[in-house]
Amino acid sequence: MRAQKNCRHSILMFFGASFTLHLFWENFQAPLYQGFTSFRQHFWICLKATGGDLLFMLVIYTSLALIHRDPLWISNRPTYAHPATWIIMPLIGALLAIAFELWAVYVANRWQYAAMPLIPVVGVGLLPVLQMIIIPLAAVAISLRLAPRG
Repeated sequence: MRAQKNCRHSILMFFGASFTLHLFWENFQAPLYQGFTSFRQHFWICLKATGGDLLFMLVIYTSLALIHRDPLWISNRPTYAHPATWIIMPLIGALLAIAFELWAVYVANRWQYAAMPLIPVVGVGLLPVLQMIIIPLAAVAISLRLAPRG
């Protein structure tokens, strides 16, 4: 029973940290997009974007669960400590971010960059890609640090 509670806590910490970090990051990078006027006006846009970021986090979490064949991988030390976890997470995050930015900017015209630094060759924003590399790693690190271990 205690192990199950620890697993739930680890997963909640992962997604809670993800939400908080993504919301902060979305607001931080908001001035780099065309149409930005103020943090107050764009907070709800950033909150909505954070919801999409959480879907990406779910894809990353689920991918690792499938790869490790353990839906509770985040509470299993040999699994989350495995180097593959720390390599696959940013790789999947970067691929998701690049694909989504390409679609959003060049196909759907959902937004345009203003002062966003771009990644050469692919022409997408550097910060959204870094976001999906750094935050998954940070969310796991935070959840491992704060979650109780059994």
